[in-house]
Amino acid sequence: MSEDRAAKPWDFLNKNIGRVEQDIAEDRMDVCRSCEHFLKMTGQCKKCGCIMAIKTKLPNATCPINKW
Repeated sequence: MSEDRAAKPWDFLNKNIGRVEQDIAEDRMDVCRSCEHFLKMTGQCKKCGCIMAIKTKLPNATCPINKW
């Protein structure tokens, strides 16, 4: 994946795209869980609509309000 392209939801299905290290994904998820825009019931972000358990694992993924 190009370093300058933002992550897309379907990138998770592409086996050629790597994943961030587990500790990075966990750190990102911790930030999301404490965010006022995180929907605990669905695990989604109110700002971008993404399922954060997936998005936090993708390289080039970013928080829509720049928390990570």
